[in-house]
Amino acid sequence: MDQVKRIIEDVKVEKKRTDKIFQDVTFEVRAEQVIMFFNYNEIIDNVNGNQIYVKHNHDPEFIDIQELNLLKSELKELEVPYHERRDDFM
Repeated sequence: MDQVKRIIEDVKVEKKRTDKIFQDVTFEVRAEQVIMFFNYNEIIDNVNGNQIYVKHNHDPEFIDIQELNLLKSELKELEVPYHERRDDFM
């Protein structure tokens, strides 16, 4: 539960950033483990026209199925779009 609150706070921070545009979230569901990725609208010169600037996106989050369900409801309240992938990974 604490992890869900921390992730939601991270989403709120990412939404407010001006150096890169937070777009949405992708959940990749693999059996009982879920990997959550923060997606951004890629802009080449995102910091004062400096094209050498290295962008650092938010690190992936590793969560379980119960946390996934909690996060999806919280993201809906924040009006943050998300995509859920349930591919078969080898």
